[in-house]
Amino acid sequence: MIKKTHNFIRLYIHHLKKNLLLAIPIFFTQLGIIIIGISDNIIIGFFGKKALASISLANSIFFIFIIFGFGISSGVSSLIASSDAKNDYEDGAKIFYHGLIINFILSIIMYVFIHFFILLILPYLGQPKEILEPTISFLKIIALSFIPWMIFEMFRKFSEGLSISSPILISTCISTFINIILNFSFINGYYFIPKLGFLGVGYSTVISRVIMSINIFLILTQHKKTKNYFHTYKYFDVEKKYLKKIFKIGIPSGIYMLLEMSAFSISSFISGKCGIKELAAHQIVISLVSSTFILNTCFSIPGTVRVGNQLALKNYYDLRIIGWSVIFMGTIFLSICSILFILLRDDIALWYIKNDKEVALIVHNIMIIASIVQLFDGIQSIFMGILRGLQDVYIPLYISLFAYWILALPIGYILSIKLKIGVIGVWIGLGIGVIVSSILLMIRFINLTKKLLNTINNH
Repeated sequence: MIKKTHNFIRLYIHHLKKNLLLAIPIFFTQLGIIIIGISDNIIIGFFGKKALASISLANSIFFIFIIFGFGISSGVSSLIASSDAKNDYEDGAKIFYHGLIINFILSIIMYVFIHFFILLILPYLGQPKEILEPTISFLKIIALSFIPWMIFEMFRKFSEGLSISSPILISTCISTFINIILNFSFINGYYFIPKLGFLGVGYSTVISRVIMSINIFLILTQHKKTKNYFHTYKYFDVEKKYLKKIFKIGIPSGIYMLLEMSAFSISSFISGKCGIKELAAHQIVISLVSSTFILNTCFSIPGTVRVGNQLALKNYYDLRIIGWSVIFMGTIFLSICSILFILLRDDIALWYIKNDKEVALIVHNIMIIASIVQLFDGIQSIFMGILRGLQDVYIPLYISLFAYWILALPIGYILSIKLKIGVIGVWIGLGIGVIVSSILLMIRFINLTKKLLNTINNH
């Protein structure tokens, strides 16, 4: 018994170390993305709450579209991981090339659809009239980044599936540095660059994303490990088999992520109905929650990749240990973030907007609930990543539909608008949704791994 326990602990620590090797570069990659978002919000904050509310609304709409595209490509990393485990270079190359075509076409469709949204839907969503024009202007600019970002995302999923993190990290760091420099240049106008005000943030975002996609392409095509894939499969034909493979995981994952992200985006619309100050406060808090969520992908991605590897090799015992070890690491990280949210809740608003005590008070009131939301939202995203590695996507889709659209949004709307408790009601609704989602996804993971282990015992 003691020997078994000792072996289990050694195996658990072994997998924790392997998780960290993959997680650390991803963490710093995501940190670069966060620095871009936070620097954008801080700079926009100098233009006042109207500009901050406009950008909040524009980003909420933009991410409703882009997150679906990310979801479609999310299955590629687990499929590539499976091919890599079996050293099937041709299969991995075909998955990547088909994914690249899918993402390119999707990005064009999203660009067209967002303009229809601006014309036909946005003016009738009951948002404050004074922020509609700047929201539309900013949205038209950042929509140009759909194509480069979706191309980058496919190269990223390919890289993650092969457990290569450095190309993503290098590309993101370079684009982060360029984005910050361009922000100040476009806002203030230097030399030949025109002075564009807060809309300059949109242009700098587009340019940095173009550079990011070019960088990762150049780095990956020269990498030792990827050469096996690029050289093995030189002639590209579209095959229905590979389209089906990607869509089988991608479409349910995309809808899942769309349901989750759109719930948070629609929470911005509900907050907008409460007033500009409430929407500005909501944007401040949601930018922080989004930041920890983005950082948390350094655990969900290793969960997807490493579980996908073990599934391909039929090492179900290790698979389960990897799943729980990733959850353990993520929960520790998210708990630290929650504690920091609570301790710093009086100072957080001042990072974004100065001399507005009303907005600062609203932020203070939201932060305790938001700390709970980010904890459980992060946990459920890790479970979702693990289940994606298991190529289980349909049940999580139904869980997302129930948690966000049957529970979170209706409860948030009733509390904030009907019962008139303001934007804090929105966050109570989100809290209930993410807690239920994380519990149901955990149960799903336990049941699936039990079934897999039983197949070994039966043999």
